Amino acid sequence: MKTCPLCEKTYPSHHTSCPTDGAQLIDLRELEPGTVIRGKYRIVRQLGRGGMGTVYLAEHILLGRQRALKFISSELSQDATFLRRFRREAQAAIELQHPNVVQVVDLDQAEDGSPYIAMEYVEGFDLRHALAGKAFPVERALGIARGIALGLGTAHAKGIVHRDVKPENILLDCSKGAMETPKLLDFGIASTKESSTAYTRTGGTLLTMAYAAPEQWRGTPAASLDGRTDLYALGGLLYEMLTGQTPFHAENYEGWSRQHQTTPPQPPSTLRPDLANWQGLDALTLRLLAKDRNDRPKEVAELIGLIDAMRYAAPVLRRKTVRVETALDFGNEPDGREGKRTPHRRLWLGLLACSLLLVALMVWYFSGSQETDQTQDSIKQETPAVQQQTENPKPEETGKPHRTTGLTTLDATGTEQQAEALYKEKRYSYARSLFEQACTGGEMRACSYLGYLCAKGLGGDHDLQKASVVYAKACDKGTLSSCASLGTLYQDAGNNEEASKYFQKACNGGVAEACELLRGVQ
Repeated sequence: MKTCPLCEKTYPSHHTSCPTDGAQLIDLRELEPGTVIRGKYRIVRQLGRGGMGTVYLAEHILLGRQRALKFISSELSQDATFLRRFRREAQAAIELQHPNVVQVVDLDQAEDGSPYIAMEYVEGFDLRHALAGKAFPVERALGIARGIALGLGTAHAKGIVHRDVKPENILLDCSKGAMETPKLLDFGIASTKESSTAYTRTGGTLLTMAYAAPEQWRGTPAASLDGRTDLYALGGLLYEMLTGQTPFHAENYEGWSRQHQTTPPQPPSTLRPDLANWQGLDALTLRLLAKDRNDRPKEVAELIGLIDAMRYAAPVLRRKTVRVETALDFGNEPDGREGKRTPHRRLWLGLLACSLLLVALMVWYFSGSQETDQTQDSIKQETPAVQQQTENPKPEETGKPHRTTGLTTLDATGTEQQAEALYKEKRYSYARSLFEQACTGGEMRACSYLGYLCAKGLGGDHDLQKASVVYAKACDKGTLSSCASLGTLYQDAGNNEEASKYFQKACNGGVAEACELLRGVQ
């Protein structure tokens, strides 16, 4: 069998070049299970093969530990320049010891002179296998990106740039039931490959087209590349984990080059709208994919800070003007003709606005301790575009949770998290009860959700009065999305002055949607 060093496809032995890339094919050596290498390792089975050679699972005979042995192909083994570079890169990789880096433990040659490296064996599969064209939950995508970044940070601190970060070089360790741990593979291999005359060069450098940075496409010398090149590729990985597709698509070298160097990527939320609820996620992903490396995070530490600051924001109540044939109707006749705004309607609007203002003042004065059972005519509003689904749905309860009081802060936080999971599963009646418990216990995020459910009539009656109470409580404690939602209630009641005040507060705090709503009432 032979393999292409570029696309890593395998072909029968009589082929000489790759029909896709035109690269010279490389022979693959095959080792039978049970073969002993240098009296140290016993081959167990083949794990995979690619452009560099073949990887085997082996057992260290004396230690009884499993290792992954990567053997270099026979053609590359005869390239003196490649071998010198390979040895240097492998020695440098041995010095990289980090939980998010596949550890290189040995460098040697087999009996026939073929060089190999011995690495820790990772139980699991690579990120390409895990993706399989589907998007990850945001928490998982950020967790994997964070782990990859930590591994890169260790390498960058030693002056080592990976230069070929891609899903195939990320192994997901799931051993012993532990948390999924991403591990970077093949540090230094990209630069080693480029030193070999057995490889076809494209534009002077060998690239993985979907993830290579603009400066690599421009032919920037290897010595001039730094960690920001790896962060660009990590941005491409994050984009793919969030949306299920790469940020760019092309059919040939020229197309890929143009896309990476000149075409701005779409924000991930345009492909997956629920990502908009994660404040700053679009901005972070696009910053990693910046064409100018000076616009990317300067180092891994900055990126880790941005990832750790990422938060899911409760949905903001949006206003949608519809005709409702009630006492609050905008004077329209049933046949759609515009009517007059009657004193009766203005009186109702005035009473509702005053009521909302009074309730807000009472909440502020009594620190949110008072609630009311009054109800108000429902106002139809727009449902959020999408809601994120959880990966592990909880089993259906046999009955509604009972409301309790006196929750500690820790209890309230746990209750809120349980309620949020139910909300994402659209089990609103259960979620509403738990949000109320958590809100009473002082968890303001729960108050935001409870206000939204009450205003929308999800999981119970439409209750605008209660929605205004809990929104005001959360807004007073600094939950800005609740300020924007409270402003929407005032806007629907016809009190643009109060609406403007709350929209302004949320806008000043960075809620972009509130800024748009503010322009609508000015």
